[in-house]
Amino acid sequence: MKKILFAVGLMLAFVACAKDDLADRTLELCQYIPDHRLNPEAEKAMTPEFFRALSEAFEAPVADFCEIGDNEWLYYFVTGNGGGEPVYSVKSVNKTGKNTAQATIIVQLKWEDGTFAEGAGKEYEVSLKRVKGQWLLDDFDNKKAECRSYIQQVREKYVSGYYVKYLESSDYTKEYVPEFLKQLEAFYAKYGK
Repeated sequence: MKKILFAVGLMLAFVACAKDDLADRTLELCQYIPDHRLNPEAEKAMTPEFFRALSEAFEAPVADFCEIGDNEWLYYFVTGNGGGEPVYSVKSVNKTGKNTAQATIIVQLKWEDGTFAEGAGKEYEVSLKRVKGQWLLDDFDNKKAECRSYIQQVREKYVSGYYVKYLESSDYTKEYVPEFLKQLEAFYAKYGK
């Protein structure tokens, strides 16, 4: 009986240790969640599918050359338009399969003066996937699907000529057509048509 209890205790300790390691890894990966920009270093922390969806969405040329264009929502994944520095904590993490896990994280905003925003912070869902023995971010708050949907819409606007028509509709923006077409060509060269 003692051997059985010892084996069960050892197994529970191993599971608890593995869960703590996964929580630590989740916290480490949170630093790569886009906040106003996508860090190039994020590629090593994300699954290829997630990084591709994000980078393609961030790099898709849009026709607003005066301000952030159609992809403005991409810049506010975590801290929103008010700025601040995100401070992450892991509320829970659970393996959902041999190579998949789901975590709930809390993001608290820290202002430039070192104070924190009022409230308990905002909760987000993070998906993790083990690729070649390493846990990577596979999604954040369903952004992978949002990015894919956004890219599909933007690509449809490219094909229909929507952005070029928009730029040509004003004498002020007409001058940007060559630059937009150059950006579009570079985008297609990187991500395909």
